[in-house]
Amino acid sequence: MNSIVKMNLKKISDKYLWGQHPEAALRYSPVVKEIRNRGLSSSKIIEIGSGSLGITPYFKKRIVGLDIDFSGPKSKYLHKIKSEAKKIPFSNNSYDVSISVDVLEHIPPKNRMQSVSEQLRVTKKLSIIVVPCGQSSEAQDILLRKKWNKIFKEKNQFFEEHVNFGLPTKEEVTNYIEDSLDKLDKKAKITNYPNLNLLVRSFLMNTWITNNKFFYYLYLKGYLVFLPILKKCNFGKTYRQVFVIKFLPRNNTP
Repeated sequence: MNSIVKMNLKKISDKYLWGQHPEAALRYSPVVKEIRNRGLSSSKIIEIGSGSLGITPYFKKRIVGLDIDFSGPKSKYLHKIKSEAKKIPFSNNSYDVSISVDVLEHIPPKNRMQSVSEQLRVTKKLSIIVVPCGQSSEAQDILLRKKWNKIFKEKNQFFEEHVNFGLPTKEEVTNYIEDSLDKLDKKAKITNYPNLNLLVRSFLMNTWITNNKFFYYLYLKGYLVFLPILKKCNFGKTYRQVFVIKFLPRNNTP
């Protein structure tokens, strides 16, 4: 009976809540809001490090996704381009909007500046970078990696890269952006704000790291009903920073 319940729960969740889980929804939420509030929902969008879904569960339209691995759930809206972030195969200002969400921490530190520069180079109007930052966030990932390895007896690629590459600081990302703008001779208004309280993320991630499939699917879909509350949990020490780069005409200053 238990296996039947698990199977039916998965079928229902996949049908009605396709491609979503609370942690993904929380990191994409500010990106979706920024794009919609600026009237850019119908614009030409590229996502760097999209994976197989990227932002398409939230914008059901054609979006170019750039990555080196597209394994996982498929999306008919994602136009896949296989490439590294440090060398995007498009000309300057090819896209109105560019985004990267939880990507920079998976890039070796020596390539991060170039990856940010490439993202800004191909963008005309708005660029958004969402990235885990700081020592407290890194310390949490170290603990989560330890728990993952203990339960599953194998390594998790994402945790391994987070820990081995290290998370950037907010100041480092700001410098990447400012230096890239200077190099590209572009003007922009840069703002940043926090995303996802560390204690809330710890609760979500510790629930996710389980070998109990029933609770695993409850986590994936059940917590989504609390999203309106979870979206407000951007206080205190947070896991991520959201960097918004609004490009300006060259005769303007931020």
